[in-house]
Amino acid sequence: MDHFSNAREAKEFLVSRIVQEAQQEGVSLSEVERKMLYFTETAWTLPDIMEVSDEFDRTYDQGEYEQKIAGLVRNAGKRAQKENREEYGRWGDAIRVLSKEDHYVLVMIRRAGLRRPGDALRLWGTGFAIVTAFCLATFISLKFNIEIDKYVPSRNAVYFYVWAAMASAVIGYMILRVAWGAQRTDDLVNKLLRMIFRIPKREK
Repeated sequence: MDHFSNAREAKEFLVSRIVQEAQQEGVSLSEVERKMLYFTETAWTLPDIMEVSDEFDRTYDQGEYEQKIAGLVRNAGKRAQKENREEYGRWGDAIRVLSKEDHYVLVMIRRAGLRRPGDALRLWGTGFAIVTAFCLATFISLKFNIEIDKYVPSRNAVYFYVWAAMASAVIGYMILRVAWGAQRTDDLVNKLLRMIFRIPKREK
């Protein structure tokens, strides 16, 4: 059952929870920062949103703002998921309603790695099924001496195994982004790539 009949109700719910999380954590949110959570160019929003947007562009760093809001969303979502499943379901319903339109707050929600209830389970299931299929195909080919290159459009069976490994890595990456969070997963991947290719860390 949907908790929200329109995008305005869904957005007001999400904004209220983000502001509440900021208050609980002692994170400062100015009036401009709070109002920017309502920003959209194509749907319902605050009557003075364009003036707010202009002031935001002049005064605030967009990257820092999005990182701060994403952190609040991540923490609020985790708390709701752990302590109140009905509340977490309301988060999912609100995200689903807003996803039909273009809303700025969705940028921070996606960055936080927050998804509708059940999305993570479906992704885990799909990823597991694909990886299992690759492993099963490899086992069968080795067990029964099947020459993969006869059935795979490539010059050598090695190409197939490389492709399967790459696909498995991508699936694993997607699953980690859901289970562990987009930002933390990207930070880990960047760290591993720097270690593997010996890329020096940029000085700020």
